[in-house]
Amino acid sequence: MSFRGEDTRNNFVSHLYKCLEERGFNVFKDDEKHEKGRPISVELLKAIEESRIAIIVFSENYAWSKWCLEELTKIMDCVEKKD
Repeated sequence: MSFRGEDTRNNFVSHLYKCLEERGFNVFKDDEKHEKGRPISVELLKAIEESRIAIIVFSENYAWSKWCLEELTKIMDCVEKKD
């Protein structure tokens, strides 16, 4: 799941995550506190590449996050390559 943590982590995303896990989905939710200037984690990139489904939660401030936009770019690259 790609989401802006400050906007949605402790409400919508936590409920969605729990619901998906209860229904048997293996869900990757990157909950680390990311420092500005740090690159996207290797674990996150690997999870995106290995995923068959991506859920992007667009919130009011999603586009203000460089992390979120990098995740979205990686997701879209994988969509194009995997068809």
